[in-house]
Amino acid sequence: MNSRSTSAIIIGGGIIGCTIAWELTRSGIQCTLLDKGALNQEASTAAAGMLGAQVETHQPGAFYELCRLSQRLYREWSEEIHQISAISPQYITQGILRAALHADDEQELKSRLPWIQDAEWLSTSEMLALEAGLSHNILGGLRFAQDHQIHPVQLAKALQAGLRKLGCEIREWTPVFGLIERQGRIEGVRTAEGSLFADHVIICAGAWGSALTEPLGLELPLFPVKGQCISVRTEAPVLRGTVFTQGCYIVPKLDGSMIIGATQEEAGFNKRCHVNVISDLFARAVKLLPSLDQAELVSTWAGLRPGTRDGLPFMGTSSHAPGLTIAMGHYRNGILLAPATGRLIKQLILGESTEIDLTPFSPDRTKAI
Repeated sequence: MNSRSTSAIIIGGGIIGCTIAWELTRSGIQCTLLDKGALNQEASTAAAGMLGAQVETHQPGAFYELCRLSQRLYREWSEEIHQISAISPQYITQGILRAALHADDEQELKSRLPWIQDAEWLSTSEMLALEAGLSHNILGGLRFAQDHQIHPVQLAKALQAGLRKLGCEIREWTPVFGLIERQGRIEGVRTAEGSLFADHVIICAGAWGSALTEPLGLELPLFPVKGQCISVRTEAPVLRGTVFTQGCYIVPKLDGSMIIGATQEEAGFNKRCHVNVISDLFARAVKLLPSLDQAELVSTWAGLRPGTRDGLPFMGTSSHAPGLTIAMGHYRNGILLAPATGRLIKQLILGESTEIDLTPFSPDRTKAI
């Protein structure tokens, strides 16, 4: 374990920033976690918590391997957080059913079977045997037994409590105005409360992060993608596990509510919900699970997910900014990818070999996208 003389500043207190702080603090590094507002108030707690390493991956490659690594780490990681924080992240091992409602979707799903792992094709009757409330119009679907779920709000609470117990310094409502470069290396940050310095500076600021890297000549094409969601409740549970179809998923929670999500809209930093979008999303959910037609509406909300043009996050270091480590652009997979990202960034900071090759996620790949 490293001595506490090694220090790190983490910019951004969403799920990615909190997880990196968790891993580094557990490794003996003195961490300061900064956020422009309260922790986990943006995309992290606007998510449904679906850990879809398999269901949301459409082709093999580096991104699929990253998702699978995180999936393998999740159970033990969440149990460790629960043990230290004494708050349950509500990790549920029920799996996901990905239903096909039309022939083209059925064909696309079956095309994944030669390369995807831990998936099986189920007929309509087999799907209905597992989830009797599904529409009888489905054409079968894939069962992903290893794609679990977690409660994003509970995970955020557990991580925050655990970080405080571990001695991580948390500074909320502390926006970072710029990075401090000395002798060709990033060594600190400028805030309203003054300048802060550390051995390592890590930026995890989501859709807002490129504003800090652009003055260094590092233009990361990050942009916000709005996702609108709905929470509903029925008089009695109508789902055991998560169900998913093209353009819609339904995730049941332990309190009896179900989260329906999520849209994908490039609308700048606008987080307003719109009736026409929410009604269309709800209509898709009813086609998949007809009994939702009589559900009680609990709430609606929107989150801004950090998108990239090639769909891959930026993770690693850049030749444009020695001393700076980057972990941004996880789009709609930040909750899923948190354990792997935390571990990989920790390995980079400690000078260890990373478990997977980070070249496809390099911040310096921007000329190619």
